[in-house]
Amino acid sequence: MKKRPACLAAGKRLTLLAAVTGLLWMPPAFAEETDYRLEHSASELASSEAAFEPFAAILREDVERRLAEPGDLDDPAILKTLLSCRVHLAHHFRDDGRAVATAAWIRSLQNDPAEKAFAGLTTFAAVRARRLRPGLPPADPEYRAVFSIELAQLLAKLPRTPEIVTLLGRQHEKIAGLSEAALLAEVRDAISPAIARRGSCSLTEADQLVRVRHRLVNIVPLQAEMRVAFETAIAERCGP
Repeated sequence: MKKRPACLAAGKRLTLLAAVTGLLWMPPAFAEETDYRLEHSASELASSEAAFEPFAAILREDVERRLAEPGDLDDPAILKTLLSCRVHLAHHFRDDGRAVATAAWIRSLQNDPAEKAFAGLTTFAAVRARRLRPGLPPADPEYRAVFSIELAQLLAKLPRTPEIVTLLGRQHEKIAGLSEAALLAEVRDAISPAIARRGSCSLTEADQLVRVRHRLVNIVPLQAEMRVAFETAIAERCGP
């Protein structure tokens, strides 16, 4: 990994214009204070591939750097945010190995048995679909059909317990409530004001933007398939 320039490593409040447009990186005074000054609005980052790409590239570098910092690894809240950001960025860059490894890492940290059993399944299904139908976007009918089969197979292996039924119900409700309008409203009404109050984008808001972008590009197109898969898995556990 390339080292930061010495003046940046020292943690001075300087700004560095990224080699790509759309982002200013502010070196942190402390490990948890990584800030990004955005040249594009949060709404543009969420909705535009051209605006999001350079932001994602810089953020990926910082996430990997921080995952090598013992202090960040030892802080459960920071680690959770970093791993969330990492898995969604891996989907964006179609880095399937990193996506699976990160989903497995997140899975290993779950304490609740039902949450642990479910964690990572949508990532595993998406990666399998990408490998079987390389180059196709999630909105493509052929990709959607393969994803649907893969997710159904993974859900069928879940324990047949009331806790799993409850969890699947929550997932179904969450997916049913997703829409492009709702996600962009979240950016407008929650994420953008938080960035404005701070005067820059922290890791928390960066993770939220990456999650919104991931859902817009990779989840909303599969919404119908996911709802059917959850409904089927619930019915299989509620029948005679």
